[in-house]
Amino acid sequence: MKKYVQRMWRIHDVLFLDKEEADKVEDGKEIVKQVFVGIDENTDYDSNGESAEFFGSWIFTDEKEAQKEVDEFNND
Repeated sequence: MKKYVQRMWRIHDVLFLDKEEADKVEDGKEIVKQVFVGIDENTDYDSNGESAEFFGSWIFTDEKEAQKEVDEFNND
């Protein structure tokens, strides 16, 4: 299965597709951070929050690094 890079928002080890949803759980202890995640094509994810553990080492703070890793995975 191929992967692609998806921009997501992380707070409290939960990833959201929509920043507005992530902002709703911001409590002052942590702030919402933009991340880039290598995710499987044709897989549905919960837009209301997905555990960061589910994605393992496929979470990156840099979009170019995420794309490089996804490209390497897809070309193997």
